[in-house]
Amino acid sequence: VLNDGVRYLQEHLGEVDNLDGRFKFNRQAYLLYVLARAGQPDAGGMSNLFEQRSALDLYAQAFLGEALLIQDSGDPRVETIQADLLSAVNLSASGASWEETAETHDYWNWNTDTRTSAIVLNFLTKLDAENALAANGVRWLMAHRTAGRWQGTQETTWTLLALTEWMKQSGELEADYDYEVALNDRLLSMATASADSLRTPLNIRVDIRDLLTDELNKLIIGRTDGPGNLYYTSFLNIGLPVEEVQPLDQGFFISRSYFDPDDRQTPVDTAELGDTLLVRLTIVVPNTRHYVIIDDPLPAGLEAIDASLGTSEQEGAPPLYSEEELNEQAQTGDFYGRGWGYWYFDHTELRDEKVVISANYLPAGTYEYTYLARAATAGVFRTIPPTAQEFYFPDVSGRGAGSLFTVSE
Repeated sequence: VLNDGVRYLQEHLGEVDNLDGRFKFNRQAYLLYVLARAGQPDAGGMSNLFEQRSALDLYAQAFLGEALLIQDSGDPRVETIQADLLSAVNLSASGASWEETAETHDYWNWNTDTRTSAIVLNFLTKLDAENALAANGVRWLMAHRTAGRWQGTQETTWTLLALTEWMKQSGELEADYDYEVALNDRLLSMATASADSLRTPLNIRVDIRDLLTDELNKLIIGRTDGPGNLYYTSFLNIGLPVEEVQPLDQGFFISRSYFDPDDRQTPVDTAELGDTLLVRLTIVVPNTRHYVIIDDPLPAGLEAIDASLGTSEQEGAPPLYSEEELNEQAQTGDFYGRGWGYWYFDHTELRDEKVVISANYLPAGTYEYTYLARAATAGVFRTIPPTAQEFYFPDVSGRGAGSLFTVSE
C-alpha cells in the first residue's frame, strides 16, 4: 500500500516550469517532503523547486527545506532556507510566528498562519532546538488557541507535530532544576522546577513603592543546571498625569479624535452642554492579533449614547491605510466605503466611563470605529488615552495621547 502511495505521488509531481498558480508550487513542495519522508527523495525535483523558491509560501519553503534535510543533512541549501525563514519571523511579546501575506494565503491547500507557524517551527526545531525562536514559537502556538484548541484539523495536526518535535529535542518534560528570583538584591522567591510543577506558574507582585527611584532597578533570575527551560514574563504598570502621556506603539497604533457630526474634517476639543459628538478611533494592526481589547475612556463630561459602532476594514487581511486615504475618508465622511467584510469585533460594551471593544481575531490592517457621545456635564476634563492590547499578552499594546476636553454651558 505504501509503495502504491509513493507511485501515486511521483506520478502527480509536476514539472516546475509548467506549474501555474502559487498553490501548485506549494503542493509540489509538500509532495517532495512526503516522498523524502517515505525514503524516496526526488533530488531533481527538489533542485528545480529550490531555484523557484520565491514562488513558495513560507510553509512550503519549510517543507522543501525538510525534504532537503532528509536527503542530506549537510546540504547548504538547508541553511539558505533556514536563513530566509528566520528573517521572515514576526516577533512580539506573545512569541514568534510566521504570517503569509494577504496575497498568498493558500486556501487551496488548507493553509492558515497558525499552520504556517507550526510547519516552520517543526522544521527549525530539527535544525536547532536551542534557538530562542523555537521556544517563542511554541509560546505563540500555545497562546493562540480558541477554547483550548486550534482551528480545524490541519492546524491541530501540524501544531501537535511541531510541539511533539520540540519537546523531544528540548527535553522540556524532564525539567529538573532550582531557581530563584531577586529584585535589587532582595530575594523574592525560591522554587524547584520538576515534571510535576510544569503546569503551576509562580506569580510575584511588587508594589511600586518598593522600587528604587532615580536608580536602575535590577531584576535577577537565576537557575541551577539541569534539563528544561525556565520562562518568565515581567510587567511594569504605572500611572502618569494625563497631560504627560504620549502615544506608544508596542504592537498597536491607536488614536482618537472628536468631531462635530456635521463636520468630520476638523477635530474639536470643546463642546457645549447638550451637544452630540462623533468619536473616531483609528487602530493600525501591523500583524495579526488575537484576543484584542480596545478601551476608550470617556471624558467625565461625556456619555456614550449610541450602541451601534461602525467599522471600516477589509476582509481577510486589509491593507494599511495611508495618511492620504484616511484624510480622504474623513473629508467624505465615508467610514464604510471599504466594505464591512467579516465581523471580527464580537463584543462591545458602552459603560459609564468608557467604551470597550473586543475581538478574538484581528487581521493586520487599519480599522476605524465611530460612535456618538453627548456632552452631559460642564467643565474641563482630563481624558485618559485610548488603549489597545492583547488580553493574554498585555505588553503587545498601544495607546494614544492624553488630552483635555472642555464642555461649556
